[in-house]
Amino acid sequence: MRIERAKQYFAAAFMAGFIGGILFANLTVKDYVTTSGIFNPYFLKQYAQSEIESGEYILYLCGIRLIPLLLIVFLGQTRVRRIATVAVFVWAGFSTGTIVCAGILNMGIQGIVFWVIAMVPQFLFYALAYLIVLWHFFIFPQARWNMGKTFAVLVFMTAGLITEAYVNPILMQMFLDTL
Repeated sequence: MRIERAKQYFAAAFMAGFIGGILFANLTVKDYVTTSGIFNPYFLKQYAQSEIESGEYILYLCGIRLIPLLLIVFLGQTRVRRIATVAVFVWAGFSTGTIVCAGILNMGIQGIVFWVIAMVPQFLFYALAYLIVLWHFFIFPQARWNMGKTFAVLVFMTAGLITEAYVNPILMQMFLDTL
């Protein structure tokens, strides 16, 4: 598969999911989105008053961040590897569209700021790790896995876990103190 064609598939899958997420949040669950979830004022108040134990939190994060990656790696060993990679991009777009729309519906422009702060900096590291794995499985057998890719995925996932457990709670607290 040509590189440019693969990029087009990734972008189209993400955008289809993104638009689907926006439509889903606006047309089907608008009432639910505006009354519950992370943008709920009660939840935000509780989160602002919570003390996060980073050591315990990082163990929790290992489970919820590594299990999907391991599932993708498992599916990448099968004949459905390309379908799985496209499905991941559709789901990522759908999730992004839904959460951005929920943020706007609940908090206006502050909802987008809240979402960005909630995702930074760990999202950048996770995205790079997942992109390496997904790209490999999508263009396989043209590319072979090597130790460099393994090292990069491990470094990016570790950096994502550390920043999500130790840096992001500080950024979130700073933002919530401004509300």
